[in-house]
Amino acid sequence: MSEKNALATVDVGQLPVTQKGADEGFDEIAQGGDFLARLQLFSKGGAIDKGLIKPGRWGIPEGDDKITDLGDKIDCLVLARRAKALDMSDTDAIVVNYDMKSKEFQRIADASMGTDSGCMYGPSFLLIERSSGRFLEFFCGTKSTRSEAKKIYPMLPLTAGDIEARKLDAQPHGPQPFTMATKYVQRKRFSWFVPVVTKCSTPFRTIPDMPKIIKEIERFIDPPADGVEKVDEKEEGGKKRAR
Repeated sequence: MSEKNALATVDVGQLPVTQKGADEGFDEIAQGGDFLARLQLFSKGGAIDKGLIKPGRWGIPEGDDKITDLGDKIDCLVLARRAKALDMSDTDAIVVNYDMKSKEFQRIADASMGTDSGCMYGPSFLLIERSSGRFLEFFCGTKSTRSEAKKIYPMLPLTAGDIEARKLDAQPHGPQPFTMATKYVQRKRFSWFVPVVTKCSTPFRTIPDMPKIIKEIERFIDPPADGVEKVDEKEEGGKKRAR
């Protein structure tokens, strides 16, 4: 090989420190936005048609052409819950409502009973998923997920403030781990996958630190003051997203 075409090399032994700060910090700032990623059970649709993920798998949508595949069974810790109604009938102005007592929430809930309405409602959970270690939203907006969501309720943490506010006869406790698998359901005309929630006996050994957990919980349970959010701007990747 001629000197002109020789490969350039860097003498690592002469280099100074090349990074300031921990790896975790760089992972956090590279997430690209202030949006809470969502946990989704994939059954049918464009992502499956593109081969991005197989049916019956849990995944985290990362953009138009990327999904983090978590497998067909995952372990989670649930940190908080809120009510959520989602109207996607107009994709240029997606409406999100978090006030279950409001007329707007009830309008969306009523509309969701129609065919191809683009509307959903139900409980939404803030989770930590074991394998990714990430905070995720799991929205139980369909009939099959709403019924299974009730099994997650006992896994929620119960604080002294919760007990006082809800006038409960109970003792405080932390979040309990649970497992979500998938089940194939087939009817005469349709087939789909549904979540299956069971208790998990394996404790979480690693979770985000408490300041991060507190920050995420506060942001999750304190959505826009009027309870309605219209999303008019597309986030990176062309996906419309509302926190």
